Amino acid sequence: MRITHEQWQDDAFSNILSVTLDNSNPKRSSRYYLQHVAEELRSENASVLITTATFERVLVARLDESAVAASGTGVSEYLINSWRMAQTVASNLRGAKGKALDPAVREARIQALIKAQALLVSYIGLSLQIPDMFSQTGRPGQTAIVDILLTDDNPMAELLPELLSQLATRFAGDGLPEVIAPIINELALRSLLRANRSLLQPGFRSILAALDILTANRAIAAAIPFMPIFDPEDCNGRRMQTGTALGPFLALSAFPASDETIASVYYSDAPQRSHQDCESLHMNLRTTVQFLQSALFEVVNRLVRSGADERAQTLQFSLRVLATNALRSGMQVDFTRVVDDGFADNLASVWLRLSEPFTNDAMLKRLNRIDPDWVTLRAMRTLANGGLDDEHNYISTYWQELTRVNADKELVDAYLKSKVNLPSDSTGGFIPDCFFTTAAALHLGPISTIARYIEMLKRIARFKDEINRIERMPELLSPMHRAGLPMLMQRWKDQLLNMEREKCAMDAQLLDPRRLSSMLVFYRFVICFLLRQVDKSGEFPQQPFSMPPESSDSSQIAEKWRMLPEFIIEDAIEFIVFVTTYAPDTLIDSASQVGQGADSGLGLRTFDDILPLFAVAFLARPKYIRNPYLKAKLVDILHMLTYRDPREDDDYVDTLGGNIPGTLRLHPSIQQFQGNLDNNALARVYLVPALLRFYVDIEQTGSSSQFYDKFNIRYYIARILRALWSRAPRYVEVTRSFFMQANAGAAGATTTGSTRRDQRVIEEFVARLMTDTTYLLDESLSKLAIIRDIEKRRQQEQVPEPMPGDESQNDEASRLQEAERMARSYVSLAHETVHMLAFLSRLVPRPFQAGEVVGRLAAMLNYNLQQLAGPKCSSLKVQDMQQKYMFNPRVLLSELTSVYVHLGLASAGPKSAEEREEEEEAIGRFTLSVVEDDRSYSVSLFEKAYGILEQRSLKSAQSLERLREFAQRCQEAKVDSRLMEYLESQAPDEYLDPLLASLITNPVRLPTSDNVMDLAVIKGQLLSDPRDPFNRAPLTVDMLEPLPDMKREISEWRERKIQEYRANQ
Repeated sequence: MRITHEQWQDDAFSNILSVTLDNSNPKRSSRYYLQHVAEELRSENASVLITTATFERVLVARLDESAVAASGTGVSEYLINSWRMAQTVASNLRGAKGKALDPAVREARIQALIKAQALLVSYIGLSLQIPDMFSQTGRPGQTAIVDILLTDDNPMAELLPELLSQLATRFAGDGLPEVIAPIINELALRSLLRANRSLLQPGFRSILAALDILTANRAIAAAIPFMPIFDPEDCNGRRMQTGTALGPFLALSAFPASDETIASVYYSDAPQRSHQDCESLHMNLRTTVQFLQSALFEVVNRLVRSGADERAQTLQFSLRVLATNALRSGMQVDFTRVVDDGFADNLASVWLRLSEPFTNDAMLKRLNRIDPDWVTLRAMRTLANGGLDDEHNYISTYWQELTRVNADKELVDAYLKSKVNLPSDSTGGFIPDCFFTTAAALHLGPISTIARYIEMLKRIARFKDEINRIERMPELLSPMHRAGLPMLMQRWKDQLLNMEREKCAMDAQLLDPRRLSSMLVFYRFVICFLLRQVDKSGEFPQQPFSMPPESSDSSQIAEKWRMLPEFIIEDAIEFIVFVTTYAPDTLIDSASQVGQGADSGLGLRTFDDILPLFAVAFLARPKYIRNPYLKAKLVDILHMLTYRDPREDDDYVDTLGGNIPGTLRLHPSIQQFQGNLDNNALARVYLVPALLRFYVDIEQTGSSSQFYDKFNIRYYIARILRALWSRAPRYVEVTRSFFMQANAGAAGATTTGSTRRDQRVIEEFVARLMTDTTYLLDESLSKLAIIRDIEKRRQQEQVPEPMPGDESQNDEASRLQEAERMARSYVSLAHETVHMLAFLSRLVPRPFQAGEVVGRLAAMLNYNLQQLAGPKCSSLKVQDMQQKYMFNPRVLLSELTSVYVHLGLASAGPKSAEEREEEEEAIGRFTLSVVEDDRSYSVSLFEKAYGILEQRSLKSAQSLERLREFAQRCQEAKVDSRLMEYLESQAPDEYLDPLLASLITNPVRLPTSDNVMDLAVIKGQLLSDPRDPFNRAPLTVDMLEPLPDMKREISEWRERKIQEYRANQ
């Protein structure tokens, strides 16, 4: 029998809602009888049927608390099941079962189901939006939906995307964020469970799959940034990891700090495994992390691409996370107050992927979209004013407080105040927002983690050394501790094992080639952005880089550059140092290079073109970066990429023999980088002068450890120069030209922009080189003497077991350890400094013969010659001195004596009469200074040195003959030194320099104290201390006032006295 449309609706809806208005129908006996609804309909003389007209009335009755309680099924679960039943019926009608029906009948039934589903969706949304509106019996709606999302075999699993789509359509513009929020929050809470939190368990994949289903709906993705829990105002710092909508998902991680089982279980035996086995473990974990981070990127990418407002909210959330976790970049991090490594790393990974469309462009066509004034245009303004700052100003405060490239806080505050209220003319759109957010995310994420990783490596190395030292010398421990040494040693080794497991876990992520390559591509873009800001034309890289003008004062540099956050350039440098040290393959990987090369016109290559330019540009123009340690890091990079093993040096000055090169296999990046430098036009002109200048500038860093820091940096500079000089004659010629041009005061182009500045660089360089040589040789030889004394005593005496309370042997062991540690450092530095002195004194002797330095230089040479060849030279011979300390006294002696010859004898080659006269005067000045050093000079000392050099075949016969010739000249000059003593004894006080009591030859007046001094003496004084020696007032060479009349008067007096002296003789 054919049924009416109303009868079909009653039957279908009764089945869908599992209710009935007719308890006499045996087919519906299992359904809940809504008696009061049936009675109401009868009283209204209406048909007692469930139709479209009565559907909501019946549904509301079914959702009554008593009905819910009687059924035992919660409201949300009931509504979802009812919607599923309606969807199933509708699908059947649309499918094969419905084809037999009249089209009009089928369409009418489908429309009735659509209306019923719409009502069900509305009530499902209301149960999520306003849960108190319904009975709380059973599972909440969000729990039911998340259970479906996380259960593959649930009958609703395939239908859920459709339900979500209908929910999104129904509540669009009507509170969709509040509807979605409970579901996202429930899923986030599930991700915090241990079974779902560990990447070693499958649970986290279900979590990510569920999040993917939710955000795949564009309307839901667009609603998420406006959920109340997306970025709660009261969530800051560590709480953002658990108290925000995306926080728990971003916290999924394989870092050992996030999941202790990664180190303790996954890498439990990794320290004992082979490198290949460890790489296999790493590969599996890296694949898992890549899956995680790709899933997180898809989620955030959908949010960002939903619209401008959604993008702004997502940006603000990310920036607020970074602002309230700024302490992550500090030295001592309290991880109870900031997000952990995994969260920070995932956030950075997401933004790194978001930046790829513009950073991965070989031609960098969108580099001009990055406004260096982004901080004032966006970070310092609220959303209402076209910016990204939050209501509590966390974001603006963070960016305002950051250290700047070249401005102090007072200047920054004034600049921001003057700019923040001006109309914004920024047209960069999302690209500059993404660029600066990515830079900040990398700064607080991977870069901060890398810094702690490096510290961990140092701790492990120190721990290993300490264990080995105690095992070798147990006497270092007190008797009480020595008794329990086996147990103590086992405890230390267990602790070391745990540290090594943690290192392996960190290696998996921090040394992931794919990750490093991606970061290097971003920092390629950053470096080009920085170079563009200082490029003279401002068109780099579309036009070749043009070196900016030299600035004598920071105020002459563009304000936008000076106001850039320092971490942007610091992180680029730190990352390159890291990959150069620990993952150099990344540098030459084709994926990291991006471009095809400068000559191809298809984009600059990261390692071949951009990196050499970056290092040279900012070393050659040091005023652009205020922090000396950033420039020192550039030197680190150059040192590592021009590295030569000191044990293989074979380029000693005027010294026979040497080491055999080529036994150490160097990474291909070193050879490639040196070729890149050779092909870089700016490097050929500016690199050597820039290194010499930085050798001087690093004297003052403002740090409490600056005295020791400068030696390490200068050692690297010396090694870089040595590599350049030995590799290509052009660098030797550049060095000679720089010294000769400045020495002659030549006009024209200079590397520092001023001939006078070049002269000052060279004068101060010579002074610093001489001072360093003095200190380093003295420290090296004194520490070796201590080691020798202790070794000798131990060989001669039977050392007894220390008695309880007797600390003498412990003190000696500690003293030996300290001396060995310092000797290893100082000896290498001393060798390199002496080599540079020998090389440069041969190449350009004149600056080393200048009156302001020659006296101290001669005294230094004599003193150290006495140490190396005098009566106490045997005290320098220690066990394994060349292998353990890299101490080669023969090479030191040979190169040191070479300096005497270079400065005390005429060089070969044609010269004009004027040049010969100048050379003879300089040689005479040096020779006289050598013999006037009564403390160390003696004829026998030179004879002893000559004998050692000849016996050990350290010099050629010609070189030995020249050394003998210089020694003879010294004996002849000794007569002239007596004349000088006579003149100084006869001179009136006004003719004697007030500091050294030596005869003035070129008098100048000090305007700051009105004293008269010899020009050479005061210049030497100012090279080490730019203040008036009498009243400490600031003083420079330019301020000195020549006294030509007094100079003539002294000269005439001197001639008369010389004639008197010779007549008396």
